[in-house]
Amino acid sequence: MQAQTITIIGMQRLGVSVALALRVALPKVTLVGHDKDGSLARVVKEKMGAIDKVEWNLVRAAAQADIVVLAVPFVELRDTLEAIGHDLQSHTLLLDMSSLKGPGVKWAAKAIQSGHYVGVRPVLAANVLEDGRTDYTAAAADLFRNSVFCLMPTADVDARAVQTAVHFGQLLGATPYFLDPNEYDSLIQGVETVPGLMAAAMYGAISKETGWRDMLRFANQPFALTTQPLSNGEDLAQLALYDQQATLRWLNAFLGELQLVRQWVQQGDRHSLTALLGQMGDHRAAWLRDREKNDWAEAKMPTVENRGLTEQMLGSWVSERMGRDE
Repeated sequence: MQAQTITIIGMQRLGVSVALALRVALPKVTLVGHDKDGSLARVVKEKMGAIDKVEWNLVRAAAQADIVVLAVPFVELRDTLEAIGHDLQSHTLLLDMSSLKGPGVKWAAKAIQSGHYVGVRPVLAANVLEDGRTDYTAAAADLFRNSVFCLMPTADVDARAVQTAVHFGQLLGATPYFLDPNEYDSLIQGVETVPGLMAAAMYGAISKETGWRDMLRFANQPFALTTQPLSNGEDLAQLALYDQQATLRWLNAFLGELQLVRQWVQQGDRHSLTALLGQMGDHRAAWLRDREKNDWAEAKMPTVENRGLTEQMLGSWVSERMGRDE
């Protein structure tokens, strides 16, 4: 029997981009979409053609799937896992794409009665890193092309389930990269939490100034991109408080750098300030080049062979278990 259904829960940019990529890679698979905003899921189906079917009921959406993709905000993850955990089929692979992995592992262990949970996180392609949009209208089939697909499986996950998750990332056009869930959470503080908290501090400073509305009238791309993380404030707060020591360590490092910059501005030290900005600009340019080449991952993306649908998408492991479910 062939795998037939992939359900994507969450119809914002992340979830819809996954659907569009799968639409290209697996045109015969049925893609089911669910979002707590039912009208949004309907728009994604009717206007974008990213999914084949809208399922209004969360439990039914998950219960019918061979693969379930959770593309929900972190603040919704626990409730979502508890809602669907008793109704997954035994062969179902649950891919959690939320922003923190340690809590998801713990919640899934309690909530999931059958199926196989793997924490994953696709990283945006280099050419869209400066595009601050997050809603479904910015979704694209190549949003993760030639980037990294982070995988954070626990030691007790069936190895063949992990291989299925790897292959899923390859279908999105990304290269697999393995991390420990807690290691990932610690590292992400520096590149997601601190920029988000910095955005809040910047917006707060501006809004307290006389004439702040006039400033916002002509604020341009630098301000918009710097403050973009505020569009997901609930998740940002959870990130900051999940590992307070890590957050404080990063904040202290950031404040130290900012204090140094302030000192140079106060002293009128053009040489030091220019040198720092030039050096950091060079580092950033090198980072963007590395991201575009994507040549630092441990595992290279193999060519996907032209096999049968089940083999190509899920591997023999899922096919085998689907037969048992029947």
